[in-house]
Amino acid sequence: MKFGINVWSFPKGVSTEDAINAAKTLGYDGFEPALTLEQLQLSDTDFDALWRSIRKASSDVGIDVPSVATGLFWRVNPLRDAEGALKIVRKLCRAAEIVEARTILVVPGTGLSEMKFDECLSRLVDFLKRASSIARGSSVTVGVENVWNRILGSPLEMKVVIERVSADNVKVYLDVGNTLPHSLPEHWIDVLGADLIAQIHVKDFSIAELRFGIPLTGDVNWSAVSRRLRELGYSGYVVAEVPPYRGHPYRAAEDTLRSLREIFGGSR
Repeated sequence: MKFGINVWSFPKGVSTEDAINAAKTLGYDGFEPALTLEQLQLSDTDFDALWRSIRKASSDVGIDVPSVATGLFWRVNPLRDAEGALKIVRKLCRAAEIVEARTILVVPGTGLSEMKFDECLSRLVDFLKRASSIARGSSVTVGVENVWNRILGSPLEMKVVIERVSADNVKVYLDVGNTLPHSLPEHWIDVLGADLIAQIHVKDFSIAELRFGIPLTGDVNWSAVSRRLRELGYSGYVVAEVPPYRGHPYRAAEDTLRSLREIFGGSR
């Protein structure tokens, strides 16, 4: 497995370039940048220039960019505004092309009380089919993240959606920490299997304190997660998305990598 870290694991005051440099210095294999609202408002020329600068920064230090994330689907719900959400998908794909990422992170909307459950799923499937067509042009995989969105609470529901989409470039971006407290990550791995998992996000979750943290500080059964992934033959990226410490901009990332090496192996 390879270890990556998401830009959100660093304080907001840390620039993307500084985060890339820190990730490389700490020993990560990859870095996951994120598409922001401010970037959506840029001209195409300025947008491309910004992402080329990210590509240059990563190339200069020799760190991979396996994927591109975004939090924008919390602002633009694909179930309510599919066209707006597809604009975000297009920008994600363009960013991924520039930095040569293979996966984009897509949040599958948020359940709406005015819609019946079946309609929520139907709209989500339609959105993901259209997202698949866009992503195919950029040769990237749509990684649908399991989040607390009130409609995909179990791996069975996620599997149903992915199978209904029926596209080889739409898979699951499995977030280990997000499975708790209502389910278990090892069960998600069992149900989805190797064919439906695009990439892995990792963080821990404390059920007693209802908060996320670095791996080995919460209630995730990491030995079970590691064992299940190895049984699947998973050899892709494990990307950390953890809350940074208030007192030091890079210490959480450092502690996280130490935990990942203990959980999954690796010593460099």
